[in-house]
Amino acid sequence: MAALTKPCREIRKEILKTSFDAQAGHIPSAFSIIEILYVLYKDVLKGDDVFVLSKGHGCLALYAIFAEFGIITKEELATFIKYESILGGHPHRNKLKEIYASTGSLGHGLPICAGAALAIKLDNREDRVYCLVGDGECNEGTIWETAMLADRLGLNNLVCIVDNNKSQTRAMPSTNIGEKFKAFGWTVVEIADGHSISALQNALNTESDMPLCIVCDTIKGRGVSAMEDNMFAWHHGPPNADEYNQFCEELDA
Repeated sequence: MAALTKPCREIRKEILKTSFDAQAGHIPSAFSIIEILYVLYKDVLKGDDVFVLSKGHGCLALYAIFAEFGIITKEELATFIKYESILGGHPHRNKLKEIYASTGSLGHGLPICAGAALAIKLDNREDRVYCLVGDGECNEGTIWETAMLADRLGLNNLVCIVDNNKSQTRAMPSTNIGEKFKAFGWTVVEIADGHSISALQNALNTESDMPLCIVCDTIKGRGVSAMEDNMFAWHHGPPNADEYNQFCEELDA
């Protein structure tokens, strides 16, 4: 597993601070997707490309990335879930123009993205559509209905990124996700270390004449050992003051 880069360590600290101050938030679910979002917003998204965070409960990562790249200010990040804040507990498309779709009800983001990809094709545009889903979300039937439709419509401008953080191990595990997308006619790239910046950059540069699925093996809570080792206890909820200081020290080490 690659060491965390300095920017992504700092982003994790921003998420911890935001969650601690707000006393809310899904920290482990955010930590598993930081590198994916970092590469998307730093190297990939351009022009009128579309991005949808379908696993909306991981929105603290998206908001922290927005702050990192100047889409919002650090002061706006600090308003997370406060009254009249633009940053709710799930992304809200009417609060910030950079949020293409309101998400949180799992399984909705990919169908929306398929529609966006089809509209782009009908307009003869070159823009691409990226959707980030969770492994547990891949238990939703809408994911596979959309996978079938995307192949049928030849949506080679659609990219589904799977945050495979194994969060469903105590319920209904989502297994062989890459093979399933492949069976639906998609090009599939699997990344053994979904926190590797270089591996993500290479995968997101994949050219395909079919819809593309990138399965990223990640660790829920990556960067804070207490969360990595006990992800169910930390699925939702903020650290207390002692835990906050301890987690920040670990990220600084």
